[in-house]
Amino acid sequence: MTSSIPLPTLADVVLMSIYKPILFVLVVSGWAWVAGWLDKDLEHYFLPRRSWNAVQMSVAVVAFGLWLLIVYFWVGLIVALVLLISAFFGYAVYRNAQVPEPARWTFTLESLRRRIEQAQVAQATKRATVSLMSRDGSQIEVPAPSDPSAPAYEAFQNLMDFVLPRGGDRIDLTVDANQCAMVVHIDGVKFPHNQADANLGVALIEYLKHHGGLDVADRRRRQYGQLLVDAEDYGRHTLDLAFSGSTRGMSMVVYVDRQMRTLLTFDQLGLLDPQKQLLQPVLDLASGVVIVACPQYMGLTTTIYSLVNTHDPYTQSIVTLEDQVAFELEGVNHEMIKPGTDTTALSSRLAVILRGDPQVVMMSSLPDSKIARQVCDSSETVRFYVGLRQQDTFSALRTWVKAVGDRKSGGRALSAIISQRLVRKLCPVCRVGYRPDPEALRKLNLPPDRVSRLFKHTGQVMVREKPQPCTNCHALGYRDRVGVFEVMVLDDEGRDLIGNGDLDKLRSHLRRNKMLWLQEAALYKAVEGVTSISEITRALGKESR
Repeated sequence: MTSSIPLPTLADVVLMSIYKPILFVLVVSGWAWVAGWLDKDLEHYFLPRRSWNAVQMSVAVVAFGLWLLIVYFWVGLIVALVLLISAFFGYAVYRNAQVPEPARWTFTLESLRRRIEQAQVAQATKRATVSLMSRDGSQIEVPAPSDPSAPAYEAFQNLMDFVLPRGGDRIDLTVDANQCAMVVHIDGVKFPHNQADANLGVALIEYLKHHGGLDVADRRRRQYGQLLVDAEDYGRHTLDLAFSGSTRGMSMVVYVDRQMRTLLTFDQLGLLDPQKQLLQPVLDLASGVVIVACPQYMGLTTTIYSLVNTHDPYTQSIVTLEDQVAFELEGVNHEMIKPGTDTTALSSRLAVILRGDPQVVMMSSLPDSKIARQVCDSSETVRFYVGLRQQDTFSALRTWVKAVGDRKSGGRALSAIISQRLVRKLCPVCRVGYRPDPEALRKLNLPPDRVSRLFKHTGQVMVREKPQPCTNCHALGYRDRVGVFEVMVLDDEGRDLIGNGDLDKLRSHLRRNKMLWLQEAALYKAVEGVTSISEITRALGKESR
């Protein structure tokens, strides 16, 4: 009599192995995920869900049952996979016969590659903190890791992740034969960012050119474009691009929200109340020249646009003649001076504008004496706003009189001169008050008995009695900027003094009329707690009266 030895089952086998039960669980879990995905697809295309779900469940029961019953583990696995995959392909064949052609599934190597790429793009989009947008507001696809433009996008995203939380307003990208230098401007202060190799710098600039509507192939001509970005928690932003190239390399300046930062109302500029009271009657006049003077990047465009914007374009004819139109004011006729335009052509263009009887003309610069005399001669019937790159009101006055060539005519045409600087505002979260030294206050012409407290920047806050970087200003100590101004308003006596060349007497006359020097106006901001003494020193430099 012989005894039979029972064959081992899958249950017996898995008890002797660690990885086999894990593999079994993974296959079952994978099937469950696929089954759930197919159920959503059935619902989306209104296909018979109950029938196909029953088919999938039945096939799964048979497949996993056979896997458990078949003695040899790997054979059972193959049988189970064949049944499950067959059920999937059976559904795919049925599905393709029911849905529109664009939605049909294909199983070629090319389609598989596309699906993998789409999955990579979806994953990259999910991880992205910044996405580009087309002009119609639709999102531009984030490049997959395998895309050649992926490194450029990553560099761009890293820049935006640094710039946007800190309120940066400008990025300088400069590429030479060896490297790419990236410099970020935050509230007028330069912060060197990452340095990259030249190839990545070129790829980054070309990536921005492509999506900004510029000619990627042209590496020499100056070009301008615009991009829209969505930065999730930091909102949507507009990037203005300015590209230029040379034999030494290429560069791009990226302005962040340039229009929003430039267009401020007259009350938002930062003028002190006494300065507004002096200037307002001048702005109400329909004639005379108002000069706005400051060094580069100190807010000339913002101020001169704000002054123009005090006039009603629907009751007055307003024309601008600019080196570059920062943005278009509603109802205003903007005319751009093309690069290379000579004085004769520009003078002719201004003459044409003046023959149209405008009430207000804004000029972003004063190219030469011929133009200055045209402005002077027409100032009795036209209000002119003229921009000059000068340090203060008296420097601008001397430049204007010299350009006109006649002190009496130049003085008679002037209504006011406004000089300005931009100073950083102290972060309201982390600024710290202190009691200033009386002797230091006297040197600043501040009365010690009236100024008992000033503020300074720290960039830190105390959390559980430990200093931590301030999250509002990102440890910079400052957030945003405000203008400080020197306003010279001229009356008849002041114009006569200009005509006689008595500038020292003019200074005394202006002081009697309560004119504040630039440094004094800046110190008012420090006393108010808006900015710090160190920031005034930085922004004004050695300038003093």
